[in-house]
Amino acid sequence: MPTRKWVCQTWKENPQMFDKQHVFDENTEDGFCPEDPPYHGILLPETLVPSDFDVSITFPENRQKFEEGTNITISADASLTNGHINKVEFFVDDIKIGEDVSSPYSFTYTRPVNGDHYLTAKAWDNKGANVTSSPVKIKVAPPVGPVVEPIPEVALCIIIMDASASMTDPVFKGSPLTRMRLVSTTAASGIFDLERMQNNPYAFVAAFKFDDRLELMFIDTIANLIYRYDKDVTKFANYIYDELFKMQQGTDINQALMYTYGFVDNFLKGQLTNFPLKKYRVMRQRVLKYGSSESVSIANVRVLIYTDGMQFDSIGNRILRPNPFTEHPLEGLNHDIVIGAFFGEENDDGCQELKSLLSRCPIHDEVQFFLFDKPAKIGNLKYLFRMASGASGFCPKCLEKELYR
Repeated sequence: MPTRKWVCQTWKENPQMFDKQHVFDENTEDGFCPEDPPYHGILLPETLVPSDFDVSITFPENRQKFEEGTNITISADASLTNGHINKVEFFVDDIKIGEDVSSPYSFTYTRPVNGDHYLTAKAWDNKGANVTSSPVKIKVAPPVGPVVEPIPEVALCIIIMDASASMTDPVFKGSPLTRMRLVSTTAASGIFDLERMQNNPYAFVAAFKFDDRLELMFIDTIANLIYRYDKDVTKFANYIYDELFKMQQGTDINQALMYTYGFVDNFLKGQLTNFPLKKYRVMRQRVLKYGSSESVSIANVRVLIYTDGMQFDSIGNRILRPNPFTEHPLEGLNHDIVIGAFFGEENDDGCQELKSLLSRCPIHDEVQFFLFDKPAKIGNLKYLFRMASGASGFCPKCLEKELYR
């Protein structure tokens, strides 16, 4: 029996663009189709005569998406009032891909290719008549895999900063500047100088302060440190000074080096619990060994320890133990990475102690040791911090390159 319906004219013209029929029993107040998108079409009355022969696709739905290479089973529903259905044919973009002669009607579209496709079904009855379904639009796209983030290459400098009581003494006789203030200012300046480094987002600095105790002050990228302190080197220097000034007891070099040894070991293994990155590779540099045509790949990791005194822990132990980095070399370093600096005279017992721990630079065959015993040498201190923070050189010869950059 004919029925009166209100039909969206946009849907009527392009039914494949919509997920469902836009046919209604009543008109709307403004005459526009109530389905989304708003105001996409107007409603007009039409008299619809039910067909006694019909076919429609029941799967997939209009505008459904599939991954390229995924087989799609197309299902159809066909009905006939008088007679019987002989078969239902299936088409993709008007090209027949198969047929089914018994209900439920379906056929598998294998290896669909990338792009938009229109599916239709055509039903045939026993008298040779046929009817075609409304098209269903599907989209086939390449499979979306997980986003693979590049793994950054990371360099690390560890600065072990002497915060014992003697570091509050004047740098040199007659100078109002203390060793602690000098170190704070030159360390901050040397680190901030590395802003121009192209790889500074992954150049990390970890700073420890020690007397007969050891505490981590910070571990961060050079870029973040500069940002955190508003590009104000004085602000950064004051922070370092205030942290160092809180200590002022003994000088436990043994504890500082042993803890740092474990810290570096965990860094190389990716097991540092307080490290900002979860996944990274250790940056490496290849250097030509002194007096040889052989090169060696060395991790861009440095440990810079400075002091102005001898080993002296909380229980009065004055015996300086061997350098753990040379006693038990860590896999992947390929060289002792400890650099030492001493404030005082060359014949001081503490100077000779520290120097005895250190190895020779693989590039220049000089001891990885710096002595600050004269006012004229203080100008090099900033560049030593810069070289170490950039995890580049090892010895005074290496530092000469920093002085002219």
